[in-house]
Amino acid sequence: MGVATQTGVKVGIFGGSGYSGRELAHWLRRHPFASVLFSTGSKPPHIPHEEGLGRAADVYFLCLPQVTSAAYVQKVREAWPDALIIDLSGDFRLRTPESYKRWYDHEHGAPALLPEAVFGLTEVFRKDLVGARLVSNPGCYATSVMLPLLPLIQAGVIEPEDIIVDAKSGASGAGRTLREDLLFCEVEGNFSIYSQGRKHRHIGEIEETIERVTGTRPTLTFSPHLLPIERGILSTIYVRTERPVAELRDALETYYAGSSFARVVDPAPRLKDVNHTNLCLMSVHEGAPGRAIVVSALDNLVKGASGQAIQNMNVALGFEETAGLL
Repeated sequence: MGVATQTGVKVGIFGGSGYSGRELAHWLRRHPFASVLFSTGSKPPHIPHEEGLGRAADVYFLCLPQVTSAAYVQKVREAWPDALIIDLSGDFRLRTPESYKRWYDHEHGAPALLPEAVFGLTEVFRKDLVGARLVSNPGCYATSVMLPLLPLIQAGVIEPEDIIVDAKSGASGAGRTLREDLLFCEVEGNFSIYSQGRKHRHIGEIEETIERVTGTRPTLTFSPHLLPIERGILSTIYVRTERPVAELRDALETYYAGSSFARVVDPAPRLKDVNHTNLCLMSVHEGAPGRAIVVSALDNLVKGASGQAIQNMNVALGFEETAGLL
């Protein structure tokens, strides 16, 4: 498939009835060069997943659960070998089947495709994305942590050891599957921690990706929390450093100079500043002696999922990176 910058593409969505899939369809309706050919899901107007495999599209977005997604990536690749596949699950974020099993507690369903997958943290892997045919979209928490940490570790202005991440997300980050702990009466007026310390799956992709880019593997203590709101992630990151805060801020501003979606701000970003946008806003602040505080905020359904997926499509196919996202 050769797609010029002024040529429209047909898009298929697997899992269009979930939160990420619905958000993806919403943003694609605004895209000047893309049209949704079909969407699969559990209820009309969505079609069954197997029926989607017979629909010829230029781009396939997979918004399916882990394990299920790998199987359908394999099937789509076999049916339409020239198409661009963008997977929003965690199935292709880690580099080896062993690492995948470590963090997802399951054998990988399509290990032969792992070397082909380009990690879709757009601002960092932009060059690798050009012409890619399989893109693995990063996790929402992982995006909020990697975008500020990668430039700081690469510039050598923070210590990679003993990084503490205190992250908070809206309930949509857990997906649309019915769960007792996500019922309105459980979430409303409540605030809770989960998968604290070293349990969350996104730790694996954060540490592995930072090591791949910088040559240094960080050590994270990562504690996510559930906010009683629909969407948004705010990550407060505590880092060790002897450098002045201004030097950390300069490192971020230099790295993201000219970026449309990753920006350094002051004062600290709020969820209202990023929700319903493809932005990741970051700030740096004084901490205790030998510490600094880094804050990042993004919409878990947009920059943390569907918006970044469209951004990756734009780069892979040669469209303007901002197409359909501003």
